[in-house]
Amino acid sequence: MTVEMDTTYTTIGSPITYAVTVKSPADKMIQFPEWILEDPLEVRSFSIQDGEEGKVGTFELVFWDTGKVAIPGVSIAVLNSDSTFAYEMTADTMIMDVVSVTEQDPTLRQASGGLMPIKDPVPVRFPLPWQTIILSLIMMALLVSMIMIWKKRQKSEISYEARPEYLDGPDTVALKKLDALDQSGLLDKGDIKEFYAQLSLILREYAENSLYIRALEMTTEEIRDHRPVFPYTDDQLDTFLNILSGADMAKYAKHIAALDQCTAHLDHAKSLVRDTVQCWKLTEIS
Repeated sequence: MTVEMDTTYTTIGSPITYAVTVKSPADKMIQFPEWILEDPLEVRSFSIQDGEEGKVGTFELVFWDTGKVAIPGVSIAVLNSDSTFAYEMTADTMIMDVVSVTEQDPTLRQASGGLMPIKDPVPVRFPLPWQTIILSLIMMALLVSMIMIWKKRQKSEISYEARPEYLDGPDTVALKKLDALDQSGLLDKGDIKEFYAQLSLILREYAENSLYIRALEMTTEEIRDHRPVFPYTDDQLDTFLNILSGADMAKYAKHIAALDQCTAHLDHAKSLVRDTVQCWKLTEIS
């Protein structure tokens, strides 16, 4: 991680550029923080872009007091490929000399060394065109009145409520997608990674739509840590986690699973959807 500033000498209110370049391994992700600074420092803007050396985060800083001001080092979070925290890097503190405008440009001072006198206030005339505004309001009022009178002369129209559309339940949607995945031919092509990516997405989507748990935004380890939240039995939850773990191995660890294992996971996924319907679906009372 390297830090660069465009200057070490500035005036009050003049922005400077504080650029942080981070080069990380291919299996890591960089997360820039929301850098909150205390007076006399202020973050005016922030942007991220990809550079030749890595990701570059550019902060625009403004100083509101004179003297030597210490800029605390910004902390950068490094995440694993599954968005879990790996480690943190913190830049060194940097010193900035901040002076007033008169110290930077002595011509703004009087011969005696004091500040130049403040000019008298200049009266400003209110520029609103009142005549145009009043005429526009009158025209709008006349137009609204004409529209209201015209609507009263029209016959009332009878509107019929549209027939409601009933969507399929989460179990029906999931089973249709699993059947489509079975017929997609991905296993015949040997595309194990794409097969497991779709299988994991279907099961997470089914859990989220049926249980209203944000399974699509949770990692496999987070689901494992929140086992009590899921109303599944231990065997059903173990099956769910085994399929997700196999998908993670195929997607991130580049593990090549056997075709019989892929077929077994697909069959287990269909059984899981059928067996867990009673966990969320209300039964009709006769």
